[in-house]
Amino acid sequence: MSSLKNWPLFRLSLAALMGRGSCWLLLVGALLFVWIAPLLTPWEENPQILQPARAQAAWVYAWIALFTWLPFQASALGHRLRTEGMLEHMRAGGTSKVSQCFQLSASIWIWMVAVVILASLVCLTLTLPKRPEEAKMWAVLVLQYGTLFSLCAAPLLLLAVALGTRTAEVIAFLVPTGLLFMGLFGAAWLAPVLGGSASDVLKSLWLALPHYHLADLTPRLVFKMGPLSNADFSVSALILGLQGSALTILGLCLFRTRS
Repeated sequence: MSSLKNWPLFRLSLAALMGRGSCWLLLVGALLFVWIAPLLTPWEENPQILQPARAQAAWVYAWIALFTWLPFQASALGHRLRTEGMLEHMRAGGTSKVSQCFQLSASIWIWMVAVVILASLVCLTLTLPKRPEEAKMWAVLVLQYGTLFSLCAAPLLLLAVALGTRTAEVIAFLVPTGLLFMGLFGAAWLAPVLGGSASDVLKSLWLALPHYHLADLTPRLVFKMGPLSNADFSVSALILGLQGSALTILGLCLFRTRS
């Protein structure tokens, strides 16, 4: 793997993001949201709900970030560097389109990983069960959640970067967020119609839909249902991985360097 010195776009993009206050507000906002949101519940009447409420708030914030700040920054980054001619200049210098796309995406993935780590730390510190057996199961569930969330988020952000180099920022932002909304909520709504249909066409359409609902393990945290079985986790990771690979290939094909 190339060293970071050979990734000038990554270092440039990361430095630009770190120079802005919004990325630090993203992380501070996570801590504030985790602390304040659970206090809106009737926790005084039932203090036992405070722990799962904090875990829920941590991952709800991660999903909110994936709907808002992360794809917005990804689309804006790709669009800005393409219009400024930086990507074309780097291409003329010998940096391939694939390398450029991954460098720009990696500068956004850093903040995605930071949000995931914060959510995981909240679950493994403030909300960790006291019993050793429950604590071990809880830790495995948090690890599964972080893995599935990352498999869902990383390709969407790469797609936002790629679309930003080819079209307007608004479109580059709305397409991945639309796919995310469809995968989280639309698939569940359409499941009785498409998934249970006898028609092969409808079943094929159901399989083609994004299934990001598989990455949302928040109910298992809130109700302490324990981690997924190895088989279920493997199937979910495989589905999200295949869908992510398809989006990654699409993003690489759409990535544009000419200004």
